[in-house]
Amino acid sequence: MARVNESQTLYNSALQLLQAGDHEAALALFAQAIPEEGDFVEAHLAWAEAVMPGPDYLGALKFIHNFLQPQNYVEIGVEFGTTLKLVSPRTRVLGIDPVPQVESDFAENVSVYQQTSDDFFASRDLSSLLGGPFVFAFIDGLHLFEQVLRDFMNLEKYSSPDSLVVIHDCLPLDRRTASRMRTTQFWSGDVWKIVPCLKNERPDLNIATIPAYPTGLCLINGLSSESRLLEENYTAIVERYVALEYDVIKDKTDYFSLIANDCSRIKDFLLHEKKIF
Repeated sequence: MARVNESQTLYNSALQLLQAGDHEAALALFAQAIPEEGDFVEAHLAWAEAVMPGPDYLGALKFIHNFLQPQNYVEIGVEFGTTLKLVSPRTRVLGIDPVPQVESDFAENVSVYQQTSDDFFASRDLSSLLGGPFVFAFIDGLHLFEQVLRDFMNLEKYSSPDSLVVIHDCLPLDRRTASRMRTTQFWSGDVWKIVPCLKNERPDLNIATIPAYPTGLCLINGLSSESRLLEENYTAIVERYVALEYDVIKDKTDYFSLIANDCSRIKDFLLHEKKIF
């Protein structure tokens, strides 16, 4: 009980410091408020929001949809269908989730396949379902590096030079919430490892990470449907990056290729990297 009271006191003090404009001191107290072996989701959320100001990930995704006006959209990890609601009714939508928890019926432009992404790609042809390459894809499935890597590899086979992949949960907050084993309610897993993996193994890709609350978004384009480098070296790559420790992250701005979390910078990235001036 004493530790609970101490955590709450630290959390309240952090909120007061944040309100007073002492950002750095507030961040330090948010971190201290979280017990080493317990959980305090409010502190994690407030900490993440303080570290990642600006539009949250839903706002960033909405802007991308409005800007690209994609002909089609693929989503791995539908869950409650929150992000599907951001899509224009003019966009052909394909969702993949083994247990979607959407309360209402899907719109006419949306098809959801109730299976794992591995099973989906093993049994179906995405191009046939979409009538061509995908334009925009969002990966938000299992919070494990090797699964995200497989999802990216499988999507890239159906890409065009103009395709965009966005990955959720790629900007870690701290060691515990960025670990492979979940011990906290606020949890991004080791999805973050996909960024150094793709930067190192596929330097031909264009990569930028938006610090969008609560766990960041990684934008990737410059894809090649012909590339099999990741697939051919999958086992070795997984072994190499699963073994990464959180301590390898020194400067998050450089390590994750961070760009400012504002619509103009996102637009600049999409325009410049896709070369569609």
